[in-house]
Amino acid sequence: MKLSKDSVKSAVKNNKNILANILGAFVVKGGSMLLTLFLLPAYIRFFGNDNVLGIWYTILSIINWVLVFDLGIGHGLRNKLPKALADNDMKEGRSLVSSTYIASAGLVVIIGIIGSVAIHLINWNAILNIDETELALPVLRYAIQIAFIGVLIQFVLKLVTSILYAIQKSGLVNFLTFLSNVIIFIVINLLPSGDTSSNIIAISYFNILAVNLPLLVVSMILFMGKFKDIRPSFKFWSKDSAKAVLKIGVTLLWLQLIFMIISSTNEFLITAFCGPAAVVDYQVYFKIFNSVAAICSLVLIPIWSAVTKAKVEKRYTWIKKTYMLLLGFSVLALLVLLGIVLILQPIVNFWLKDDAITVTMTYGIIFALSGFIFLVHNVNTSIGNGFSYFKPQIVLMTLAAVLDIPLAWVFVKLTGGMIGVVLANIVVLIPFEVLEPIFFFRYLNKLIKSEGKTE
Repeated sequence: MKLSKDSVKSAVKNNKNILANILGAFVVKGGSMLLTLFLLPAYIRFFGNDNVLGIWYTILSIINWVLVFDLGIGHGLRNKLPKALADNDMKEGRSLVSSTYIASAGLVVIIGIIGSVAIHLINWNAILNIDETELALPVLRYAIQIAFIGVLIQFVLKLVTSILYAIQKSGLVNFLTFLSNVIIFIVINLLPSGDTSSNIIAISYFNILAVNLPLLVVSMILFMGKFKDIRPSFKFWSKDSAKAVLKIGVTLLWLQLIFMIISSTNEFLITAFCGPAAVVDYQVYFKIFNSVAAICSLVLIPIWSAVTKAKVEKRYTWIKKTYMLLLGFSVLALLVLLGIVLILQPIVNFWLKDDAITVTMTYGIIFALSGFIFLVHNVNTSIGNGFSYFKPQIVLMTLAAVLDIPLAWVFVKLTGGMIGVVLANIVVLIPFEVLEPIFFFRYLNKLIKSEGKTE
């Protein structure tokens, strides 16, 4: 099939947008992830107590689960808005944005009431496996309540990132994350350390500011500037628009929820099975290998929205080639991760200095494999979710979520340490990571054959 001059120009423009976003991701989010590496030793110095620091990481992990219960609205908006903008239908775009914000605000009220009641009924010392002599129950509840309020605010404000993704400005999303980390880093280094109670409460308050202030500022800039035509308004609420966003959003919610069980419960499970101090050791390995995997994943940030746009334009061959290229890139990333295992102890010694732990080669290899598996998962879901191809993911990831916690318990008993939780993650994810590309390529080849698209 001969390509027209316009189609060639369009392809070049699309690839330039993707490359620009990837470059921005490497510069900004790469810097952000490096900053998080410096945050761990700063946290260790600030708290001066590994158990309490482990509890703080666990609180963040638990509270962030709330963000999953948005019914997938943010992802639904991300998948629906590009078409309205491509058609220059600002009325439809504003209806989608307004309906999404209003629905999210309603969910915040419901979740806020239920969550606040639950926080004050639960014995968090028992759940988080920490003695009241180290952190009193009223203090723990107060810190969790503060962090919870921050996440509820983020619940609504974070919708601006879905709009940024939809207009293929993922570089700005990365910059927001960077700003949040900068604020936390400055605070943790300037804030005088007190007792454990005052420390955890203070950092809970500052966490609200660090996470939400950048989101609020960029929302104001976006809706008062170039995109004022899609500014949310009660007048543009539409039941049909809300349904359109929720229809795809509910599927993405389920996928978010089941992946959360695998990826966001590690700190909680380690606290429950091994004690909160083990979370700090886990964080040392995790920060190093996850940072490398996350840096490699930066190339994927613009891919979801680019695939959604390519699907609308029926550029199936481009999607196929991009998918294959990304899978090959993941294999190269594995070699880098395994190479890091060989110099892991010097890295930890340089990074944490007097607070350095003694690492083991076995743990390093397992964390390297975990980083690789999660990178492949990001490749598979970026393509699949962008294309709205969900069936294999729903089945295989649901099975993985069901098996993860029981396997984590078994592997912790067998290994005698927190590494059992990481092993469980790897084992349950392998079926999806292997089978998803097979099913997707088969489906894509049928579309290419039936529609004759070779672009």
